[in-house]
Amino acid sequence: MQAIERRPFSALLFGVQLADGTKARADSMLHSRYPPGTAKQPDPPILILQGNGGNGGDDEMAGKGSLWLWPLPPAGDLHLVAQWAELGMPETSVTIDGGRLREAAAGVQKYWPAERGPS
Repeated sequence: MQAIERRPFSALLFGVQLADGTKARADSMLHSRYPPGTAKQPDPPILILQGNGGNGGDDEMAGKGSLWLWPLPPAGDLHLVAQWAELGMPETSVTIDGGRLREAAAGVQKYWPAERGPS
């Protein structure tokens, strides 16, 4: 029997460091609403990757998804970090202004009225 080659963990990794120094990483992909309505509120901050599919071949790969961060970050620099070592993408980061994210969130309007429970 031929031995199976063991490789280090390989995945597209995301993390975030907030202006107050707290960090979160997206440890899993989620395919449903989070947090579920019956779930206990998680300890913040939470970063979740919601994958929406992808494809590729021997020479290229494409995919899309969304990152969900809770709660809104404090004002100040937010560092978003990504890495996929096995595919040759070293740790890479971008800095985002957390205050601008808070300002954008303040202007959000509900698309649909809240769902009502049974009458």
